Amino acid sequence: MDIQVVQAFFMLGFVALAAGTLSFYLERNDLKPELRSVATYAAVITFIAAIMYYVMKDVVLFPGGNATSDDIEATLPLRYIDWLLTTPLLLVEFALIVAIAGALKKGLLTKLIIADIAMIVFGYLGEVGEPGSAGNYIFFILSVLAWLYIVYIVFTVNVSTGPAHVKRAVTIMKWFVIVGWSIYPIGTATQEFIEVSGGDAALAIGVAAIIYVIADVLNKVGFGIVAVRAAKQTSVEETAGVKKVQGV
Repeated sequence: MDIQVVQAFFMLGFVALAAGTLSFYLERNDLKPELRSVATYAAVITFIAAIMYYVMKDVVLFPGGNATSDDIEATLPLRYIDWLLTTPLLLVEFALIVAIAGALKKGLLTKLIIADIAMIVFGYLGEVGEPGSAGNYIFFILSVLAWLYIVYIVFTVNVSTGPAHVKRAVTIMKWFVIVGWSIYPIGTATQEFIEVSGGDAALAIGVAAIIYVIADVLNKVGFGIVAVRAAKQTSVEETAGVKKVQGV
């Protein structure tokens, strides 16, 4: 794989996440004051990720630097710092939308965040070991189990009340957690399989890096778009309802 393609993906990740940050920040004023935290969380998530990608694109010597697979691999700790900070915030954002529908139960967010931290920590330990080692497999499995627990928790959330657009947003966000987040273990497993089977290690590292960039943009920007859109529609409907009551 051309190393310049991988370098370009890191830059594209930064641009997409920075654009998402600006968009979410500007949309805050379209929301009622009590709902602006939804756009704030969306902006903070993409802002953190954009900073990490800005650093990572320098690590991989973009633009035009003579980078190697070792430089791409050196982004591993930065990726996990990003995920350790942003994935719990994504779950907070999910909880904010569930709360709009009045379906947020006590303890839900705590369980999600604990499982999420376990998923990230085990995932990191499963990548830093020797490819094909027992430790890698054990920690990978533990990380996947933590993710499956998160999936189980979010899919047991029953949003039976609230506006239709909020219910729809919660459903979409649930599928982000199961489908969008599944990209990460797939990327890890792909890299491990290529390396263990004697394939090109540089190819494995490059392919996994591109998969992670795509997943980060889709999950963080896409998740935010769904959440902010639901909050915005709620703001519009509540404002219209107040005006109707007041006879405006």
